Amino acid sequence: MASILNKIRDTANQAKDAATRFADEKGISDKVSGAAAEIRKAYNDTAASMKAYNEEAKELKKTLEGAIARYEFTYVGGLDDIPKAKAGAWGMNIMPDRFAFRVTVTTKDWLYDLDIPYDDITDIRIEKRTISNAEMLLGAGNDANQQQENVVVIEYQDANARKATLRVEMLTGVTIYNQAAKCKELMDLLRREDILDQLKKGGKRESGGNVLEQLEKLSQMKDAGILSEEEFTAKKAVLLAKL
Repeated sequence: MASILNKIRDTANQAKDAATRFADEKGISDKVSGAAAEIRKAYNDTAASMKAYNEEAKELKKTLEGAIARYEFTYVGGLDDIPKAKAGAWGMNIMPDRFAFRVTVTTKDWLYDLDIPYDDITDIRIEKRTISNAEMLLGAGNDANQQQENVVVIEYQDANARKATLRVEMLTGVTIYNQAAKCKELMDLLRREDILDQLKKGGKRESGGNVLEQLEKLSQMKDAGILSEEEFTAKKAVLLAKL
């Protein structure tokens, strides 16, 4: 009888041990499955974020419709609300009537879109920048060409008819020397498209007689109903600022 009871007890203990091991193994399996699910979710979330980022980056780097060409620059200075140079790409679209600067994903958080009509520009030029030794070595240059014309300077009248100067450094081009070549290409493009002629006209100060003639024409257009009072006032302010 005792032998039978012992066997029953042993069998019960074995069953209990087996059940405990099963529960432990199932718990570990559940934890592993849960961890794998979290990893898959994190991966999918990251992949979705990267896809959205890449799509936005591609969209912001598009050349504007109607643009003659597009170059990328990094901001050096000139804007009152952004006094210091910052890294990041700022796309400049060469439009028939203006420079249209547009932010990219690397500048959208601190820079903004800016349009500068050619009629408001008094000067555009390329200035030299002394490149670092590291840039010289990476570009396979030498001490004789450490001065490179990479900075584009635009002098213009802002929306408040104040004198403003914008400085941007060319980013388009693989090396610092190619970027300097792109600056020359830009100036050749502006010359070929007769944009420099527009800039020169914009840079000339209007004579008092010419301004008066234009004001008289504006007044006639307002009297004829072609211009509203608001449009007349705005255009008059622009003409007076040129004196």
